[in-house]
This record gives sequence, structure tokens and C-alpha cells, in this order.
Amino acid sequence: MQKDNQKWLSFFAWKERKKYGRQQNGTAESIEDGDEIIDLGDDREAVLAQIRGSKENEVLETEVQETEVQDTSGQDVQKQKPEVEITLTVAECGEFHNMGEFYENIPTVEEAIALFEKIPPERMNGIPAIGINLHRAGEEKYEDDCIDFANAKHIYLDVLQYMPDIANEPKAMEVVAELIAKLPDREIDGNLSPELEAKVWEKRLPQLSEEEKLAVEFDRLCFDYDRILYHDTVRNMSENVEELSQEIKTEGTERISDILREIVTEGVVPEEVERAKELLDKLSEYKPLAKVEEVEEQNYNMIDNVLNNGAEKAKKEADRKEMDKPRARVSLKERLAEKKAIIAGNDKAAETQENVKKNQREM
Repeated sequence: MQKDNQKWLSFFAWKERKKYGRQQNGTAESIEDGDEIIDLGDDREAVLAQIRGSKENEVLETEVQETEVQDTSGQDVQKQKPEVEITLTVAECGEFHNMGEFYENIPTVEEAIALFEKIPPERMNGIPAIGINLHRAGEEKYEDDCIDFANAKHIYLDVLQYMPDIANEPKAMEVVAELIAKLPDREIDGNLSPELEAKVWEKRLPQLSEEEKLAVEFDRLCFDYDRILYHDTVRNMSENVEELSQEIKTEGTERISDILREIVTEGVVPEEVERAKELLDKLSEYKPLAKVEEVEEQNYNMIDNVLNNGAEKAKKEADRKEMDKPRARVSLKERLAEKKAIIAGNDKAAETQENVKKNQREM
């Protein structure tokens, strides 16, 4: 019986040793705990339970320490993320920057466009280009990411996919959006993402007409209110803004106002409801040019979104006011002198005419 107990205890100790990676010292009544030999004795269950508890505490402490190290390292990485500086470049030759003029470290889009337009078009060194440069604080200049992406006719968005550090940097894409907005005549080559397209229209707002501004606000509100429906019905933002602005100009604002009233009634997001109310107020104040013409033009044939007769009406009004002004009084002496001059002129004209007739008779 004692022998069977020793076998059972040996097997049990082997399992404990395997579980916690410890070695048995070779006897049935003791196991090795690190450098310490613990005698199991008669109360082996209590001793083994104590060993298990100490091991579990060690594992827990290790996990906590590892988590703290990971959190601390993550914070350090976040703090140590280098600051990014975005500048522009202008090159007379986009392929070889050392051929002709080359400007770098340009801080604003306006300055870059001005330098680009100063390059004489008759120079044949190469195709002028505008580029973007990304510099990280603490790195050498040769480590910067730089690429040309615009010229006199095109803006090449597809080349940015080869520069992921630029394409994934929000500051860089803000500059790209501003350049697209300030060069609306350039053809876009590549994919204009919905996010970038929205930024471009946001940058263009100050230069837009009243109809286009209202169309942009309505488009963004519809996008935020129901994105699924928006993507199902709208191909892209530019086309939608163009169609909406044309509708506002020619057909009025009734349909758009009805949609806004539905958003106000059924909307659940307070911010969207408030935006719909503000846009409704702007639409109520909007006065299409066709309605102005109905009041200003002289006839309905001239209602063509251009105030053609406005100048003529203003001229007639000015002439009428001039005629209504009281005339200055003229003295009798001045009137007599004026009359004598007229009579003298008539007499001279009559004498000249008589001489002409006499000459004709003599001939």
C-alpha cells in the first residue's frame, strides 16, 4: 500500500512539475520549486495548493508588467511621432529639376501657382510642373517624400498611389485639395475619392455662385442624413451639385424645400435638423434672377437670366429727372443778344443763298 501511494504521489508531482516547468528532485515526497526543495510530507495537498497559488500570482504579475510595458511603449511611440511639414515645389522641367528654374520650400498654394505662371511658355527646357514635398522633423532632407503631380493641363492624382506616405497624410491631401480647387481648368487624371471631392468643393465655396453654394450645402446634408440612399441615387458630388444649382436657378426651390421640411420633421440627429432649418431660411431669402427680371425688364421676351433692359430703364429715369429740374432764369439783355445773333445769322445765310442763285442765272 505504501508503494502504491508512492507511485501515485510520484505521478502527481510529475504533473505539477510539467505544468509549471519545474524539475522533480527524484523523490516521491518532494518537488523542486526553483532553487528550493519542498518536502511534501503528509500534508501534500496543502503544499501543492500553495505552490499553485504562488505560480499563478507570478503569471498574473508577469502579464500585468507586460501590459504596462506595452501601454508605456505605445504612449512613447505616439509622443515620438515626427511632426510633418508639407511644402510645394515648382520646376521649369518636371523630369530634370536641374534644367531651368526650380523653386522649393514653397509654403502656400497661391505662391506655387504664381511662380508656375511666371515661367515663360516659350522656354523648351521641359514641361513645367508643380510638386509636393513631405518632410518629417528630425530626418535628413534626402529622406523626404517628393513627387510632381500637376502641370499646365493636368493634375495627376494616380501618381500619388506610388507615394503612400503622402497619400495617407491628411495635411498633404488638404494641400492637394486646395490646388485642385484653385486650378479648376485642369483635367483630373486618376480617382477623385469622395472625401477629396468634398474637400475640393469646400475650398471652392467662396468663389461659387449663390445657387452653387446652396446646392453644395444641400448635397452635404443629404449625404450625412442618409448615406445609403445618397450612394444609391448620386453618381458623384460634382454632377449632383451642378444639377441642383441648375434646378435652383431655373425651376425654383420648391422640391428642395419639401425635402428639407421632411428632414426637420423626421430627423433624429439634432445637428442635421438644425442644418436643415438654416438651409430652409437661406432658400426663403434666395431670389432667382428670373424673378428679378420679371420686375425690372420692360417685357417678358427679355427674361433670359440677363438684365438686358436695366441700363435703358436707368437712362430714361435719369433723363426724366433732368427734365424735371427747374431751369435757371435768363436776363432780358442776354435773351435780346441771343435773338440778334440768330437774326444776323439768318440774314447772312439768306444773302449767301441769293448770291448762289445769281451766279447760277449768269451761267
